[in-house]
Amino acid sequence: MNGEQLPSHLSSILIVEDEPDICLALEDLLRHEGYTVHSVTTGREALHEAEQSQFGAVILDLGLPDLSGFAVLRGLEEFDPLLPVIVLTASAQDSHTVESLRRGAFAYITKPYNRDELKITLRQAIDARRLVLRMNRVEHALSGSEEQFRHVVQTAPDGIVLCDGDGKIVSWNTAAERLFGH
Repeated sequence: MNGEQLPSHLSSILIVEDEPDICLALEDLLRHEGYTVHSVTTGREALHEAEQSQFGAVILDLGLPDLSGFAVLRGLEEFDPLLPVIVLTASAQDSHTVESLRRGAFAYITKPYNRDELKITLRQAIDARRLVLRMNRVEHALSGSEEQFRHVVQTAPDGIVLCDGDGKIVSWNTAAERLFGH
């Protein structure tokens, strides 16, 4: 994984794979990279895990014994629209690639997979998730700051007029309304 420490849920990866050998190889690879790994073999188990826990990313096989991988992808998106899902499957059909990406998959990798490609793709998925989460926190903080600013301006006893860069009035408080009669 290398680099800065991730919040625990971002370093937690859900593997949805029904082939025991592939699942074991993925677990070993990702644990060696410093990730916490949870593995399930069915789509229903994947949806249950996603409902119970937060993950940094999901590695999803499309060929599952109980549900279609596309149904699992849709269910994961319902639980967490920002959760990056990397489809890792034996199917090299263009239609599956396009459909996976159209339905919100972060990436599509075919088996047999290249370990380095998978590690890089996983890192990019988690980095993208981290940036989106950070952006959401900043947006929330700015919104709170803007609300506090508006409250201070509106309750100030002095008339305050706010203008844009062209000198056009964009807002004024109640004291300014009383002062100017508008």
